[in-house]
Amino acid sequence: MESPSLHRLAYVSTYRSGRVDGELTALRAILSVSRKNNEAADVTGYLIFDGESFIQVLEGPHDALQATMDRIARDERHRDVAVLATQPIETRSFREWKMGGYRRTPAQDPIFAAHGILGKIDRSRIDYETAVSLAQALSLGDARSP
Repeated sequence: MESPSLHRLAYVSTYRSGRVDGELTALRAILSVSRKNNEAADVTGYLIFDGESFIQVLEGPHDALQATMDRIARDERHRDVAVLATQPIETRSFREWKMGGYRRTPAQDPIFAAHGILGKIDRSRIDYETAVSLAQALSLGDARSP
């Protein structure tokens, strides 16, 4: 069993478009830096990106999650960052993912549809449970990091 101070946090944000680097380049850069930072902070998680919005689930010590969210809030690639919830957990769902990531493709539309997401991510319809369940489903499937 893992530490009793383990927490899971889910948030949504909007990709700040109009950047010089493209969507895929930005996603790869986010994942690269996140993996380094998360390794040092004992944070694991999964990032979902549909070209306009991010859904991310993070797991780790509460203080480390707060520090991670502070970095994300300052990251120029994100805007309108909204934490859906933070909850204590007993075990990690993303133990093997220092930061897994998924760029949505039509091949995975059935997984998104099963979670009530048809078309682009509608931030107003995403809650903590949906974010976690979607990330778990994608991480267990054949989704690959970009």
